[in-house]
Amino acid sequence: MDDLTGTGLLALTVTATLGELTAPLAPGAIFTWDEVSAVELVLYTGHLASKDDDEVLAGANRIAVETDGGDWEIIGFGDADLTGPQHYRLTRLLRGQGGTDWAIGTCSAGNRVMLLDGRVSLLPVPGTWLGTSAELRSFAGPADPSGTLAEVAIGLGPVLPLAPVHLRAVGDGAGNVALSWVRRSRADPDSWATDDAPLDVTPEAYRVTILNGTTPVRTIDTAAPAATYAVAQQTADFGAPPASFDFTLVQLSPLYGPGHAAAGWFHA
Repeated sequence: MDDLTGTGLLALTVTATLGELTAPLAPGAIFTWDEVSAVELVLYTGHLASKDDDEVLAGANRIAVETDGGDWEIIGFGDADLTGPQHYRLTRLLRGQGGTDWAIGTCSAGNRVMLLDGRVSLLPVPGTWLGTSAELRSFAGPADPSGTLAEVAIGLGPVLPLAPVHLRAVGDGAGNVALSWVRRSRADPDSWATDDAPLDVTPEAYRVTILNGTTPVRTIDTAAPAATYAVAQQTADFGAPPASFDFTLVQLSPLYGPGHAAAGWFHA
């Protein structure tokens, strides 16, 4: 229930499968099977089972893990090994699923875990709640007339443009550096076609930030997934065209501002 208005938001008829990490979890890579990391956890109730790769790729075996930063990363897992009563070790991982690669971060032992299965319900968030905190009151049935009040922070992370991928920086022989990348989209129809994913943020816009070490020295805004860092600009920023430099890249949202950043580099 929304405690401010008294509006009922959701009724849960079953208990979700919850647990917590029993060992730290380090950040991992996306777009590939993580064969190095393992999720070690204890479940309060329920059980986990291994699934074939095809099933995991199709969306089976998903857990949400709370990071130390307070965000939630969705992780897929192929292998679930029972190591003790209600204790599991999950391996063959798919990190940052469901567009949560921006949330990948260090997770300490004791952080919360939730199995994302049919017991979990999704609640649409009103646009006016984004970037704010909502006071929600939950009730454990008719025998709980007062309920429990919780203040829930609703960040912008899930609605910001995703970080672009396949960043490239190539010299053109005349000293200019051509930058290019591939846009990502939450409107992806799950097609294997080579066409671009549908544009879910309009108008299309990007911002490139050139770095001298860790110091920003120039921003380049562009309406296409490409930009040129001209030799004259390099000279103005570095004193002479540099042998190498780092840069960051974001897609811009007209409503919410810069999206999640990707990092790239150039080496002559």
